[in-house]
Amino acid sequence: MPPPKLSLKAAKTIQQFALTNCVLLHPDDAKILTTTGSSFLPANNYVLVKDFVFSFLANSEMAKGTIGFSLVQRNMAVIGVGEQLEVVPWTPQEKSVFLVRIKLEVDFLARARENLNESFKIKDLDTLFHQQFNHQCFTLGQSLPIDLGTTLILKVTEVEVIDIESISNPPAKGAPKRAGSKGVLMKNTAIVFSKAQESNIKLVSTEGSAGAAEGSMETNQIFRVDFSWEKLGIGGLDEELATVFRRAFASRIFPSALVSKMGIKHVRGMLLFGPPGTGKTLIARQIGKLLNGKEPKVVSGPEILNKFVGQSEENIRLLFKDAEDEYKKKGDESQLHIIIFDEIDAICKSRGSRGDSTGVGDSIVNQLLSKIDGVNSLNNILVIGMTNRKDMIDEALLRSGRLEVQMEIGLPDQNGRLQILRIHTTTMSNNKLLGDDVNLQDIAVRTKNFSGAEIEGLVKSAASFAFERQLDPNQIGKPINATNVKVTKVDFERALQEVKPSFGVSGPDFENCIRNGMYNYGPSFDVLMSTGLSLIDQVKNTEKTSLLSVLLHGPPGTAKTALAASLALKSDFPFIKLITPEQFIGYGESAKISQLRAVFENATKSPLSIIVIDDIERILEYVRLGSRFSNGVLQALMVLLKRPPPKGKKLIVFGTTSSFEFLKEVELVESFDALINVPPLSSPTELKKVLQQLGLFNEKEAEKAASGLTKGSVLPVKKLLLLVEMAKQGIDYETDTAAFLSKFITLVQKHSVSDSYIEF
Repeated sequence: MPPPKLSLKAAKTIQQFALTNCVLLHPDDAKILTTTGSSFLPANNYVLVKDFVFSFLANSEMAKGTIGFSLVQRNMAVIGVGEQLEVVPWTPQEKSVFLVRIKLEVDFLARARENLNESFKIKDLDTLFHQQFNHQCFTLGQSLPIDLGTTLILKVTEVEVIDIESISNPPAKGAPKRAGSKGVLMKNTAIVFSKAQESNIKLVSTEGSAGAAEGSMETNQIFRVDFSWEKLGIGGLDEELATVFRRAFASRIFPSALVSKMGIKHVRGMLLFGPPGTGKTLIARQIGKLLNGKEPKVVSGPEILNKFVGQSEENIRLLFKDAEDEYKKKGDESQLHIIIFDEIDAICKSRGSRGDSTGVGDSIVNQLLSKIDGVNSLNNILVIGMTNRKDMIDEALLRSGRLEVQMEIGLPDQNGRLQILRIHTTTMSNNKLLGDDVNLQDIAVRTKNFSGAEIEGLVKSAASFAFERQLDPNQIGKPINATNVKVTKVDFERALQEVKPSFGVSGPDFENCIRNGMYNYGPSFDVLMSTGLSLIDQVKNTEKTSLLSVLLHGPPGTAKTALAASLALKSDFPFIKLITPEQFIGYGESAKISQLRAVFENATKSPLSIIVIDDIERILEYVRLGSRFSNGVLQALMVLLKRPPPKGKKLIVFGTTSSFEFLKEVELVESFDALINVPPLSSPTELKKVLQQLGLFNEKEAEKAASGLTKGSVLPVKKLLLLVEMAKQGIDYETDTAAFLSKFITLVQKHSVSDSYIEF
């Protein structure tokens, strides 16, 4: 039998029933709409009107054929007085209509009371709500008034219901629950209260037992629940982001009352630093997408500067004005204001370090310090600074209470590189434009020390090669078949040859060092190579050795540089940097020191690094006449060679010198952990072996040529190669081997001395 329906006219309720959340009916109408009760409810006095379920009361003062609504109810359901409504009984006999949890948003009914600075206890709200509205049905989006000395308005923002057969058990025992649109309030229903957005109302939590009887306060939802870092385009920073949110945001999620009881203040500033392209600015751009409420203010450091006197400081004050105004009005209940400074080193250099006499830079730093942690400091701000030059920032800005959380955003590891590759190839993969032969895992392995920006550049480069295959340079205007465009493994192979990481291997520099080849001249060479490789393995494979410096010394031309370059390339370290005197031509002493320091700083960004310092005596500007040299550069090298890398990073330094006695005299030798002597060729056997590897002579001819190196004579490898080329001049050495051999022997006998030059 279908339930009875009535067509009733909407009317105003009787004032004394306005806070009951019930609608009023004439007793005759109420009798028709009342249905049989259940084991859980004594009677089912519910009606469904415009998708909202209301409990009803019978009152003879209501005219028959009318239904009385309060003003809040009429506004909520958009009901006009005199409107004809279809009213049907509603019964909770179906499953999942009993509330296990309900979330209510609290605000003042009268906005005029906002400035009275009133606060309300969560426990009092919970107790009154259960007493006054027990067994009433609540619908998602419903609003209702409640009187707690001041009339408040409650709005239902979330409903969670439980299976009807499990209602007799407390919800904590694991009864099946699900989100719903409406449900009946029971004694075990948990209620979560939160203040309405933009409201000044204060909700105070109280200590006591957990559960619905005590009531609870919702955490501050400052983050959106539907975001992911990969969707935001941030990958490879899982650990760093976890630390950032623990330090800067975790305390802000909890109610301010709880934080106050702990006696702590929120973190008001943090600094993200690291190499260019690692994602610092990307985090700044994307952080607004994951926050509820106010968007962060993102400014670049140079944008603060202004040519007018006092205007730069005024620009700093304006950034904090909105936060100050809201904090004066709402106190700790105000929303979080985030101010992000990109390139913060442009405005926050160490005070007194600028060369100008205006003092503007120092005033900007002072103004920022006072705003973050001054006398009238705010507790509703978070300043995030971004820089790749942390060393330039004023120390006072880095202390606790200011930019106290300092997080290095470093180069991504293999797993991080894989995440970034997936981010930048997801769209082309979803659109079937990524070849099936592309192995992102393999590319992640091969992109050691690539930053996030460089990985993006790698993907762009691969795409450009895919486009190139479809273009004819001679027919640019020819129609293009877009269906043939696909990024393949070959495109990524070519891109890997084109895009090189800033913190990677200086390949061309090292290849230039060994362009004439490496020649094994016997057991002594094997010892040199095995010693160098074993030292590299020691650093790579042991936890105890994080820093090792090795000095290769010997006469000029003995291939010390080539040996160091060969060892560096064989190491397979992701960061290999060559420092040569040529790089410092025209540099003053301070510029040299700065450049050396920068190279060693860059080496600490990589987990495994090698630095080769060639011709140390030339970098020190050493000349024998008067034993002159740069003491400032010498002292800097001594310090840098002994400075251990950060935890988890390892560094090897290879140095080469032809002036060992000078380095020993100035005590630089003591800064090295190991010394390797690289001797010249000193026996016919060694010379013969090199000549055979050059492929110019057969074994018998090579033995005869090597006889030119008499006992007690030595021949640097570099000079040997030069003598070979000199012997070739004016002779067809491929056909006239005898003449070539004779000329070569003569040159060796004449020039077999340790000097690198040849004297005529």
